[in-house]
Amino acid sequence: AFFAPPSRSCPCEKTRRAARKMAPMANPFVQSLNMRAYAWNPFRYVGDFLHLAGIVVLLMNIAKNKSVAGISRSTQVLYFMVFITRYLDLVFHSEDQTMYLVVFKVTYIATAALTLFLFYQFDATYERKHDTCSLVVIIAPCALAAVLLTDQYNAVEVLWTFSEFI
Repeated sequence: AFFAPPSRSCPCEKTRRAARKMAPMANPFVQSLNMRAYAWNPFRYVGDFLHLAGIVVLLMNIAKNKSVAGISRSTQVLYFMVFITRYLDLVFHSEDQTMYLVVFKVTYIATAALTLFLFYQFDATYERKHDTCSLVVIIAPCALAAVLLTDQYNAVEVLWTFSEFI
């Protein structure tokens, strides 16, 4: 059969064994972060680190210019709401999470809060007239949809669903 495991008499078995012996060792850094947990793929980690790099660039830009001009406070409020409502599992399911997840979730929440604090700090540079997004128009329908379309009716599940709609 085509998909049957090779028998001992198969001439290509020696080649397969040699290739397995020459396979590179697993990266100890990857193993230390438990990056193979939950069968995630590398694209998840690349996305996480790129997202973190974007946040660092934003915070460095605000610190360098001592200004929040050109940045939408409404968007930053929405980011903060998403992180707070999405990562409630840190409180209720902390034993099920790898250190990698805990560090990134706490970092996202802390940097979103820091960004909002910087809006308070540099309020004189905030351009309200350009930030025309109405949060009520976004939050109200998302809250209604979360209540109506959640899988389970408990606070954590409703807030998780809300974070998905935002």
